[in-house]
Amino acid sequence: MTRVGVRDGEHHRGGAAVDWRNATWVEDGVSIDEWNMVPERHNSVRDCSSFGSSQGCFEVPVVPNSDRDCDTDGELPDECRIELYLSGEVDLHNIQSLETLTLAMNVSNISRATYTINAPYVEGMRLSLFEECEGRDLLNGGSPTPIRGSCIGDGSSSVVTDYNEQGGLTLQIEPSRPNAYWPSGEDLFFDLTTIAPPVDDPPSWTPEAPENGTLWVYGMVEGEVSDPDVLIADWEEIAGWFTDDMAISKLSINCYNDEDMGSNLFGEDRSIRATISDDVGKSEFICSAVDLSGQQSAERSFVAMRGFTVSSNSSQGQPVIHETVDMELYGVQLPIADDGVPRQIILEIGLSQNNENPIYYENVAILQNGEQQIFSESSTNLIPGAVNVWFKISGDGIHERVERSGLTFQKIGTPPIISILNSEWTGTSWSMNGMFGEPDGEDVSFSMLIDGNTLGNVDALGNSWSVGPIDFALFDPGEHIVTVRICDASGMCSSADRNLNSTEVLETPRGTEPPPKTDQNDSESLLPFPGSSSMIGILAAAFIYGRGARRAS
Repeated sequence: MTRVGVRDGEHHRGGAAVDWRNATWVEDGVSIDEWNMVPERHNSVRDCSSFGSSQGCFEVPVVPNSDRDCDTDGELPDECRIELYLSGEVDLHNIQSLETLTLAMNVSNISRATYTINAPYVEGMRLSLFEECEGRDLLNGGSPTPIRGSCIGDGSSSVVTDYNEQGGLTLQIEPSRPNAYWPSGEDLFFDLTTIAPPVDDPPSWTPEAPENGTLWVYGMVEGEVSDPDVLIADWEEIAGWFTDDMAISKLSINCYNDEDMGSNLFGEDRSIRATISDDVGKSEFICSAVDLSGQQSAERSFVAMRGFTVSSNSSQGQPVIHETVDMELYGVQLPIADDGVPRQIILEIGLSQNNENPIYYENVAILQNGEQQIFSESSTNLIPGAVNVWFKISGDGIHERVERSGLTFQKIGTPPIISILNSEWTGTSWSMNGMFGEPDGEDVSFSMLIDGNTLGNVDALGNSWSVGPIDFALFDPGEHIVTVRICDASGMCSSADRNLNSTEVLETPRGTEPPPKTDQNDSESLLPFPGSSSMIGILAAAFIYGRGARRAS
């Protein structure tokens, strides 16, 4: 493995479809040498112990010893230092043009090393840009491909360029990436080209940058105090706003508002933040970029503002969701566009639970000039618990962004459904069985009570449950109430009761079998809808259409 790759074409930083591994060692073209690989000044050095060893041969036991003497104060190089030399030639595959080349190196976990790369002579070959890119996830992958020129290096690696006697470009590269940074990696990129250096032009805005006059729209929750400091953009986004002859990371980004010209909104974390005061409701600012030559790009003016208010129409203190998600949205008066057409805010509304990604509804809300919009959609896919609200904000002249709202709902679930199918006596023992359903698809648990005391177990399989047989000879003769309770993971419970009298059974002479007593389907024990004659059909529907896994215990 050379840890080196070269690709031709326009300078880039790779991506999902790019495999850098095209540099291979030339067979029989590699030589390896070392210094002090077997340190003769080691305190455990000894004569070679193997049979037939030559005179003067010595060896060092390869047993770790934390107490060994490294002689760090000696005049000669200490015994702990080992140097390894590797020299060789590599072949580069699939190179079609030498006009522009990108050389990439993976120097993760390489420290105190020196690479000297000698390129063959190519007329006019030069290094146009060196970049040190930190932080690639070496264990899980998936790290985003950086924009060329956007990497902010930590200075742990350096490069010196020169030309050898044959006129070939040489690169002396010295990485120093301690293994303490693992699994955060480091990649080096060297943009080589035969194209003459361009005229030093000032930086300019890219087509992907926001247009002059763009609005950043933010929402607020009715009745709550909003944080006045808002994020306009982070470095990953800002790096795509400008283009320049040199690296974008070398540009000075300046963003100022009229109220405080002495404070740059572009901070040390390389993000742009603005302050939206409650009395004004907006912040106007101007941005530009300046290169190392002091040349400035054109200025663009922007506005960040509170564009809409969201509220729950729930009368309860905690906004709740039953069958539908209900919100009220109010848009504010937006600045008129240059063509005189009033601007509209387009809101896509999404919901998330348990820190998962939001799922957005297909229907969007369009807000304009203080108009009210009622949003009401089904909550079928939600489980009981906290629900976070998200907005995708866009519109003509509005910067598209995603925002997590400060409004949080509580999804109220439906209690489990339980019914009794049969109960019967066998001698002095009594048993009962039935069916259950959980409309919200949550896990459920069972308990059994006799006369209000928790006793025994409930066996559940699929959508069926059973209790017993229970020997009532252990209880006093008379009236008893057996209750089976079912609770879901949200703490909502339902129960089914059966009244029985054990007097006749317990007083029957031994040897005489009493006639079996079997209770048929009883609609009155179907909860939480007692008294409904159609509950068996509803229960069956719950078994068919109930969502999610169910667990009984």
